[in-house]
Amino acid sequence: MLSHSLKRYVFPAVVLVIAVLAVLGTRPRLNSFQGQIMGTTYNVSYVSDLFSHPVDDISKKVHAALVDVDQRMSTYKPDSELMQFNRSEVGLPFKVSPDLVDLIVQAEAISVMSDGEYDVTIGPLVNLWGFGPSGDVLDQAETVKDAINSTQFQAWVRTQYGELPSENAINEALATVGYQHLVANTQDSTLTRELPLFVDLSSIAKGYGVDKAAETLRKEGIDDYLVEVGGEVAVHGMKPNGLPWRLAVIGPEMGKNGVSALVKPGDKSLATSGDYLNFFEVDGQRYSHTINPLTGWPEAKRVAEVAVIADTTARADALATMFMVLGDEKGLELANQLGIAARFAYYTGEGFETVTSEAFKPYLVH
Repeated sequence: MLSHSLKRYVFPAVVLVIAVLAVLGTRPRLNSFQGQIMGTTYNVSYVSDLFSHPVDDISKKVHAALVDVDQRMSTYKPDSELMQFNRSEVGLPFKVSPDLVDLIVQAEAISVMSDGEYDVTIGPLVNLWGFGPSGDVLDQAETVKDAINSTQFQAWVRTQYGELPSENAINEALATVGYQHLVANTQDSTLTRELPLFVDLSSIAKGYGVDKAAETLRKEGIDDYLVEVGGEVAVHGMKPNGLPWRLAVIGPEMGKNGVSALVKPGDKSLATSGDYLNFFEVDGQRYSHTINPLTGWPEAKRVAEVAVIADTTARADALATMFMVLGDEKGLELANQLGIAARFAYYTGEGFETVTSEAFKPYLVH
């Protein structure tokens, strides 16, 4: 047994430890975890106290939300919901999840906004130019012969060796492109292909995944967070020190001169699209993965990167792609007209210059 004199010291010490733990346990702290999804990486940071929202539990739920989006909306998974629709019978409604219909509706609104220069039915052209799921076709095909004979694999091989698609091939692909021929019925949760369309959601699904991950955090009672998937980011609330989240836009020079811009988006999302990470060259001409759905050719305007801030990451993701096709002059005019926060980086021959819409300027950190 403890002596009376020793008890006098032990009891206050225990009380003090409990009090300290109680104080420290309620202080906001930053938690983070990482993972891989959609052929890229993701990073999540969120604020909670010591005793709530354990990382193991939150990370599993967020990962499950991202996997769900990938399983349903990827063109790299032959059995995804989207790929099943892409194989559905032309002219017949195909039952899909409400989420997929909603995303198509969002995409079609941006198609209308851009007069068709943004179009998720661009899949035949993406595959023709070798930017589609051809890299996985050997794994997906039942036999090597099937893989070698596939259009996607042949396109991938052709672009690797510097050969361009023929005009006939481009025109044939264009004949099966057009968002006007994709019918979305939100009431019945169906999609209908009026032509043998191939829907490619790569310009919006990654952003949508960010939104679903963020939604998962909010459902868990987490209001202060940063979610990033492949460079597309959503932020909400504050950091543990009570300051707002700040995001860096690296720019097309990939950080050679440091961060291109700092922004404070508030409770919004930031997405970027650029031509400097996914491209090939033939005879000194760069062909980027951003393809104009009206011409069938990779966009060759002087824009190198577009950054967009919007209410949702899906919208920011799609708008950034749209502006890459429109270019900095036409794109800036539209952004100012519609109050869209967009920042354009473009080639000058001596480096890069940037121009921002009026709606983007308040987010810049000077």
